[in-house]
Amino acid sequence: MSENSKIAAIQIAPVYLDKAATWKKLKEKIMEAIEQNAEIITWGETLIPGYPQWVSETGGAKFNDKDQKQAYFKYWQEAVPLDDPIISEMRAISGEHNVMLVGGILERGTSSLYATIITISDGVLRGRHRKIKPTYEERLVWSDGDGKGLRVYDTKIGKLGALNCWENWLPLARAALHKQGEVIHIAVWPGSIKLTKHISRFMAMEGRSWVISVSGLLRPKDIEHLSEEEFPMKEAMMTEDYWQNGGSMIVKPDGKILVEPLIDQEGILYAELEIESVIKERQNLDISGHYSRFDIFNFSVNNS
Repeated sequence: MSENSKIAAIQIAPVYLDKAATWKKLKEKIMEAIEQNAEIITWGETLIPGYPQWVSETGGAKFNDKDQKQAYFKYWQEAVPLDDPIISEMRAISGEHNVMLVGGILERGTSSLYATIITISDGVLRGRHRKIKPTYEERLVWSDGDGKGLRVYDTKIGKLGALNCWENWLPLARAALHKQGEVIHIAVWPGSIKLTKHISRFMAMEGRSWVISVSGLLRPKDIEHLSEEEFPMKEAMMTEDYWQNGGSMIVKPDGKILVEPLIDQEGILYAELEIESVIKERQNLDISGHYSRFDIFNFSVNNS
């Protein structure tokens, strides 16, 4: 338990709605992180094949609209089933290089889609966490998740858990991970410093945990390769300088920022995580243990 674990938070833009090209880009960054001796590697919400930004920008609630249907179909085509060859490649990299991979994909069910965090270690898909409640217009494209993925995973320094974007604001979702002894919290985001700048420090101070907020980017140049026929919202999505500007950061268990937010650019953030600072901060406040009073608060999670 005294060893360190080096973590890498990859902040990149997708090759929008192209899962193969996005995976190729992400894989290059994963291999770069492995060369830097990272043992835990993470990336943003639904990076493969991208966040459904068009829904809020193009009146996504129009009923029976042919353009919205076409955009959804393209999104569905580029989603990642859990038996996809991309997942198999991730498993192979994890097994060969002894790394844990934790990050966001658009998971395809049958005709339904989920914002999913996958966790892979020792070459095995350990779990998938589907976003419990998509936020606002996300509900037009993403289905509700379940409690199956509300669990933690072993690392050298302790338990690791992860949540998607605004579900990091759900007190009981966080409590579900605290109850299991979480010491590393991965918060995946589509990409905005407005989303990450306050809650990242708050979650670290609440849990006395390491918090890694990892985001993406989305700019007009990430969409240029798409045709109007396959993605009718292309023109509308070319009007801003950027849609998502990053904001990835790493915060210590005392709430102090260890690695400052990365904004408006791609890159990889690194940090050495250790258990010592977690235990020291939990000496006076441990909501995963002696300060929790789970004997009084009858808290359970449906993991089915």
